Amino acid sequence: MDDDILDDVQHRPSSSLLTCSFNQDGGCLAVGTTTGFSVHNLHPQYSQTVERELRGGIGQVEMLFRCNLMALVGGGSTPHSAPHRVLIWDDHVPKEIGELSFRQVVLSVKLRKDAIAIALKDRVYIYNLTDLTLRDKIYTADNPHGLLCLSTQVQEMVLACPSVTPGHVRVELYAHRKTVLLEAHDGELRGLCLTANGNKLATASVKGTIIRVWDIASKSCIHEFRRGVERATITCLTFSWDDQWLGSCSDKGTVHVFHCKQETEDGKKKSSKSTFSRLLSSTTSQKPKSICQIRGIPHPIACAFVGDVPNMIAISGWDADGNGVLLMSEFAAHQEARRVAYHVLVKNSVEETEEERRRRRARGWKPKVPDTPDNDFGNMQITEPSMNHLSTQTTDDDFCEVVFDLPLKEPAIEDKANADAPSSSDNGEKKNSDAAIVGGNQDKYKAERKDENLDEFLEATQ
Repeated sequence: MDDDILDDVQHRPSSSLLTCSFNQDGGCLAVGTTTGFSVHNLHPQYSQTVERELRGGIGQVEMLFRCNLMALVGGGSTPHSAPHRVLIWDDHVPKEIGELSFRQVVLSVKLRKDAIAIALKDRVYIYNLTDLTLRDKIYTADNPHGLLCLSTQVQEMVLACPSVTPGHVRVELYAHRKTVLLEAHDGELRGLCLTANGNKLATASVKGTIIRVWDIASKSCIHEFRRGVERATITCLTFSWDDQWLGSCSDKGTVHVFHCKQETEDGKKKSSKSTFSRLLSSTTSQKPKSICQIRGIPHPIACAFVGDVPNMIAISGWDADGNGVLLMSEFAAHQEARRVAYHVLVKNSVEETEEERRRRRARGWKPKVPDTPDNDFGNMQITEPSMNHLSTQTTDDDFCEVVFDLPLKEPAIEDKANADAPSSSDNGEKKNSDAAIVGGNQDKYKAERKDENLDEFLEATQ
């Protein structure tokens, strides 16, 4: 069985895995490497659908469901772009069509159909996706891991991020113009995850032994799961699309699956206790454990429940040799998970002799995660956004496709003297002085417009 599902890695490019993340429905996996990025389709059949080689490494890749729009952040020893820039990538072109620049290193990026959220070390920015105008700015406690999550359903946007108090969570209900504060943990936060509709939130602290699920409307803890008794670093929390399952992976190499039952009346009464009573009862009562534990990837980075497939979970990370791998398993309550597929996505580019490999395997390979630099990149140049080429279309499957709309007229090119002169809009941009918005360079597409009709080009990009 394993011989049938293992990939032949002899012809894989020699590259190192930097990051991986699943899209919002768990049907695709985006992989960032030292030489670019790739996208892999998981359901209904595994296939690599996109592979882009760039000038350097990509440390973050965020997809928007299955559409052509992505957010990229440079990473690795030779990044493709500065780590304080978020590149808006249209894979239909395929080129960068927009950019967000900040004074601090970008720690995480999240997308939904109408917004893009960026987490920095001590704040979070939210922009409208259609024109990249600033929508909100939230200050947080020290957030070195870039914890941030968004609801993915179109009806209303819910955002969760650390509050200014360590261990507390701030939840923004934008449809109701309401802010909810949750006293989630005593220690610093290490994991956050919202359900697709934004009704429930899962949290974990740096200790990593307890995972709590919160009902945002009542601000109550409805589930409290025990991951283990030993301290662990949570690398990912994820809900299934129907909120029935909660997945958690950590540096221990084990993925836990918890069953999120509908709370009973007794559970609601118990969750309404004071924080002191809840903490006191947590020391005397036994918390439910995971219904299934999945092993197979020593260093998991991300996990997700695969779309409409019941009881299917996908896990991605590093194997014992430092290769980027993907594991897909079927799980059932209190049964051993069944391996469905195993794919080697990226080979470790480190060249070594057979003796060096033997010694490394003897002592065990561990991923090297570089410290996030704490730099101030100074004042960024702020230019007027030129994002008229972006528009949204709702398709039959309710996904939002971002298409590239070329202007009919050639863009006006200002001379350097006028470009350097201060404009009257500078004062209006001061509220967004921490971030610079740079629209796509429309001059890049002049050659493409010379030899082909505009309507034909738009049909080709769609």
